[in-house]
Amino acid sequence: MIARIAMLFVAAAPLALAACATPAGEYPSLAQREIERVGMVMTPPQTTPAPPPNPTEPVLSQARELVESVRTAHAAFLASESAVRSRVAAARGATAGSDAWALAEVALAGLSTQRSRAMVALADLDRLFIAASTSGESTETIGEARSEAADMVAAEDAVLSELSAQLAS
Repeated sequence: MIARIAMLFVAAAPLALAACATPAGEYPSLAQREIERVGMVMTPPQTTPAPPPNPTEPVLSQARELVESVRTAHAAFLASESAVRSRVAAARGATAGSDAWALAEVALAGLSTQRSRAMVALADLDRLFIAASTSGESTETIGEARSEAADMVAAEDAVLSELSAQLAS
């Protein structure tokens, strides 16, 4: 049995070695190429980098736009507030699920939507403030804009809390 296995290996060895042999012309030469010679190395042209743009101006401009967006949303909130107060006053004492209560809830949800518009702009101001503070820029102007926007949103929160409490009682 061992003799047969040995004969099989002996017979298969030339076939295995023939598979490894390939003509010499199929592989690239390992000789040094022209580009690899020291005298042929190209150096990139020297350019002077342009000064970086001042990132503060676009950021401050964006902060002003965001505060204006909060002011617009706050003005819409204030314009809608009296109508919502009327709906809530009409629903005072009404049972949950009644028509008056439902109209007041819908009006209160609309007022909350106005507040959401201001909150989105306030969140963007927060993002700008964090980006400026982590990059070492001055945060004074953005902080003032953020404070003004936060005050408007806090006033809207107070109105919504008051009206929600009146509707719940």
